[in-house]
Amino acid sequence: MKSKLIFNQIISFLAFISILLFISSCEKIVKINKEAMFMNNKQHSGTYNSPSVSNAPLQLWKVKTGGQVISSPVIVDDMLYVGSEDHKLYAINTTSGEVKWRYETGGAINSTPVVSHGKILFLSYDGFFYALNQMDGKLIWKFKTGGESKFLVKDYYNGSFKPDFWDFYLSSAVVRDDMVYFGSSDTFVYALDIKTGKKIWQYKTEASIHSSPAIYENSLIIGSWDSNVYCLDAITGYEKWIFTTGKDIKDYIWIGIQASPSVENGIAYIGSRDAKFYALNIKTGDTMWMKDEFDRSWMPSTAAIGKEYIYTGSSDSFSFFSIDKKTGSVNYATKTNAYTFSSPAIDNEMAYIGAANGRIYGINLRKGNIKWEFKTEGTKTDTIKLFDNNGVMDIKRVKELTKKISDMPTLSSLYFKAFINVGAILSSPAIVDQVVYFGSSDGYVYAITDKIKSIHK
Repeated sequence: MKSKLIFNQIISFLAFISILLFISSCEKIVKINKEAMFMNNKQHSGTYNSPSVSNAPLQLWKVKTGGQVISSPVIVDDMLYVGSEDHKLYAINTTSGEVKWRYETGGAINSTPVVSHGKILFLSYDGFFYALNQMDGKLIWKFKTGGESKFLVKDYYNGSFKPDFWDFYLSSAVVRDDMVYFGSSDTFVYALDIKTGKKIWQYKTEASIHSSPAIYENSLIIGSWDSNVYCLDAITGYEKWIFTTGKDIKDYIWIGIQASPSVENGIAYIGSRDAKFYALNIKTGDTMWMKDEFDRSWMPSTAAIGKEYIYTGSSDSFSFFSIDKKTGSVNYATKTNAYTFSSPAIDNEMAYIGAANGRIYGINLRKGNIKWEFKTEGTKTDTIKLFDNNGVMDIKRVKELTKKISDMPTLSSLYFKAFINVGAILSSPAIVDQVVYFGSSDGYVYAITDKIKSIHK
C-alpha cells in the first residue's frame, strides 16, 4: 500500500514537471514567434503602443560599438537587436544594456534587422543577407546578393561619378507568412523562403534599392534609386504598377528614392529626393496627392502614420513635418536645425526623431512644439563644430571648412568626420515601455527615459 502511494506520488510529480516543461516550451515558442522590424511593422506605421516620454529624459544606459550605428534598433521582449558599421549585429538586454551576443559579418550593417520566426534577418555590405538564431546569434543560413554598395552620383565639382555620402542605408527586410523580402544594391527585389533562405522570386529595377519594402494585403511597395516606386504581388513578384517621381539625370541632385513607403487603408505614402512627397493608390498606382511644400528639400525620411496626419523628417529643410493624410497640406513644420534623415517613432502624444546635429527631439504631436532634446556624447566633445552650441548649422563655419575643397570625396570625408564627431543620429528611434532606443554615429546605442526610478548611472 505504501509503495503504491509512493509510486502515485512519483507519477504526479513527473506529470507536474512535464506540465512545467510544456508551459516553459510554450512561453519560449510565444517569445520567439514575436515580430519586430523597421518602423515597428510591415506597414511601416512607426506607431508604438507605449507610455510617452513627455518630459526631459535621462540616460538609462549606452552601449559602445566599434562603428557608426545607422541601423535602427528593434525590440522583442527584453532584447534589442541592432547593426553597426563595425560589421557586427548586437543583441542587447533592454534593462541592463548588457550585450548578450554579437555576430560578425564581412561588412557594415546599415540595414535594420527584422525579428520573426525565431530568427534575426538583415542585409550586410558584404553582399549577404543573414538569418541568425534569435536566442544565441548562431548562423542558420545566408543568401548571396549581387553585391551591396553606395549609389553613384555626379561629382558637381568635376562631373565624375562617386559614391553618394548621403546614401546612408541598406534595405531593411519585412516578413509576410513564410517569406522575407528586401531590396539590394544589385537592383533586385528578393523574396526568400524564411526557413531555408532559398530564393522564391526576384524582380529587377533599373538602379540600386536601399528603400525598405512595405506590405499591404498582397501588395509589396518599394522605392528605388531609379526614382520609381514599384508595386509587386507579394506572392509571385508580378509587377502591378510603376510610378515615376522626378528624375534629374543631368546633375544627379534631384534623383532617387531612399525613403521607404508607409502604407495604410490602400494608400502608400513616400518621399523622394525630387523634393516632393506622394500619396499613391495601392490598387491602381494613381496619385492621390503630391506636394512640394518642403523648401526644395530631399525627403529621405520614412513617414510615421498617425490618426489624421503623417509625420516625417527632411534633409535641407532641417525640419520635422506634420502632413494631412487626406490632402497633403502641411499642418506644421518644426525646425530641427539640421539634416533629418532619421524616421520618426510616434505614440499617442509624442514624436521622437533624430538629427545630424547629435540631438534626438521629443515633439508634441498635436502642437508640434519641441518638449525636450537629448544630446549624444559627441555633442559634448565635438571639435569640428559644423553645428553651434544650440545645434544650428553654422553656415560661416561650413564655408570656412569647405572653401578649399574641389572634389566630392574630400567634401564627403569632411561630413563623415563631422557626423561621427558630433554623434549625428541617422538611426530611427523605437519606444517601448516608456524608453526610447536609438543609435548614433558616435558608435553608441542609447536608451533614454523619463521613468526616474529606472535611471542608474
